[in-house]
Amino acid sequence: MSAPVPNVTPSGAAACSACPRAAFFQARIEWPPGAEHIRRRANACASHLVDVIETLRAWAQGSQLAGGWLTVLAIDPYALPRAAALGVAEPGFAFHSAPITPLSISRSGMAAR
Repeated sequence: MSAPVPNVTPSGAAACSACPRAAFFQARIEWPPGAEHIRRRANACASHLVDVIETLRAWAQGSQLAGGWLTVLAIDPYALPRAAALGVAEPGFAFHSAPITPLSISRSGMAAR
């Protein structure tokens, strides 16, 4: 089974989910935990990495996927389409992983992260 490559540009590079630049990062939601259970993934350039992480975390919390993980990988945007075509399961180097926790409400009524 080949790994999906979202947002591939005409030049064959993986593009950022928010702009046309090459994506050097991929964030994904794993639930239940484990790379074989990826629910959502998005590519990001360095400028949009935080936005992509926040969007995926909000989606996971809204979908009540507590107990899952948000993992961020460093990827080679030019090798990613080739690797997916070869069936390579891991598209990059995972350098950050954090549990998805339920959104909590503070005393002031504002959502806390």
